[in-house]
Amino acid sequence: MNTLDPTLKVRLKDSFNHAQEISKPFGDLDGILEWCKSELVGEWRWQLVEVSTNFRPGRYIFYFDRERDYFAFTLFWR
Repeated sequence: MNTLDPTLKVRLKDSFNHAQEISKPFGDLDGILEWCKSELVGEWRWQLVEVSTNFRPGRYIFYFDRERDYFAFTLFWR
């Protein structure tokens, strides 16, 4: 059974205009994602590069269509 929504558009990372990689400690990702959902106005995605642990921060790449979102994210989370 296919549980994917057929109207969901899958975008390649190269289709976004801007990208920002960040490293954050274990437990910080939820707050970042909530901030993105409430503050960003354009389309955005994120990618897990390296899982965080209690001893090592995780690495994530966030992708943005709008320059405004890219700069706001970079100023707030970088």
